[in-house]
Amino acid sequence: MNGTTKTRRLAIRGGLLVIYVLLMVLMIMTGRRHTILIDNKDAADGSYSAINGMEVAIDRQESSEYYPGDRDKAMVQGQTHKIKVTIFDDNKTIEKEFKVPLWSDVMIISVPKLIAGVEPWIEPFTMAEQIQEAQESGPPAGETSFQSIGPAQPMEVEQVPPTP
Repeated sequence: MNGTTKTRRLAIRGGLLVIYVLLMVLMIMTGRRHTILIDNKDAADGSYSAINGMEVAIDRQESSEYYPGDRDKAMVQGQTHKIKVTIFDDNKTIEKEFKVPLWSDVMIISVPKLIAGVEPWIEPFTMAEQIQEAQESGPPAGETSFQSIGPAQPMEVEQVPPTP
């Protein structure tokens, strides 16, 4: 084997390595699945309110109906997506394009924020933040809380002598 054959093999192997790495990056970016939560809830501070009836579709998926307080999810693949919102009251349709960060698993879209023009209307979703918000706000109006109110009362138990 002479020097030119070794250099040629090394160049071909290097080129194949670059092609494999580029192919892996492409597969990760286009093949990664994300969960998108679609939210139709009032703001805690009252800056915007939930929409009274709408239809939401992400990409070319089947659309779903939402009413105040509803939250649902959609599974998407890739980074760039389109959301289409049709409001029932005035038959108004809004379409927006959004990007999902590569390493984010779950994102939440607040449709009332989107309609009101409040930024950011899409944010990363973390369960810890949702639990903290729920604890700070307390139970929603008109709903029952099953938390204990005061100490438990002792029960009276009747003692029966054993039978022989």
